[in-house]
Amino acid sequence: MDLLQGSVLMAIKLIKDHSFQSSESGIKFIYNKSFNTSKALKLYHPSDFPSFDFSDSYMPEDYTKDISRRMHYAGFNFFNELDVSRKQYWEKAYFDLRNFVFEGNRKLVFKAVNKWGPMRFMADDNSSNCNIVLIQAVAAFNPWKGITFNTYAFTCLMRALSRLNYKNTAEKMVQCESLDRLFGNNFDVSGSFTVPASYTTSLAVLDTYFSKDCDILDEREKLILSELFGLGDKPLTSLEEVGKLLKLSKERIRQIQFIALEKLRKVLIPNNVV
Repeated sequence: MDLLQGSVLMAIKLIKDHSFQSSESGIKFIYNKSFNTSKALKLYHPSDFPSFDFSDSYMPEDYTKDISRRMHYAGFNFFNELDVSRKQYWEKAYFDLRNFVFEGNRKLVFKAVNKWGPMRFMADDNSSNCNIVLIQAVAAFNPWKGITFNTYAFTCLMRALSRLNYKNTAEKMVQCESLDRLFGNNFDVSGSFTVPASYTTSLAVLDTYFSKDCDILDEREKLILSELFGLGDKPLTSLEEVGKLLKLSKERIRQIQFIALEKLRKVLIPNNVV
């Protein structure tokens, strides 16, 4: 289970649904006993609902719930249909309705990202992640309960942002602790050095190991350490971001970071640089 799925499932616990089922196609639906009545098709037909232009506003709550009920009904029929062509019909109807609710409520993503102050500098990444959370929230929302979709989805989004913030903070703390072990207790979590006068010469020596002429570290190792620890007035960069830059996995970046730090320790400690 990934981070975003975990965030949604935590929020889902706020509500006890009648039944939450899933199929291999990725369709998730909530069962309601009205699905088995003779009026079900009339109530929940996937194409029988009034049009509404919500491009300049949020989708109204009653409209969201109406489309959501039809979506779950389509999922229920997909799950139980045996005829291939009819099954494809219900599958398309389900995803069309789900996407319709998603598009009508996308402004919730921007509301959540803008409200979450600690991570505004990552707004683009957060918006992408939150779009996934919102889609999952649409599928998990129970429109027969008393809670509004706006409240439910916003809770999912804020929980996801909270978890992402915790993950990013923890990752940067690990980076700073690694650098702290190399230089002593002169590196704080903000990414800046607190350098006593006695360390000026030591840091000047350290700079030589990142020069092009020094071959103790290869160019990739120099780049990775510089990016991860914000050396040379660079901002701190996450393992994942460096991995994307070099087209390597996050775990591989972590391994190279460890190897590079070990190389520096072997050189710096015997020479009393640190």
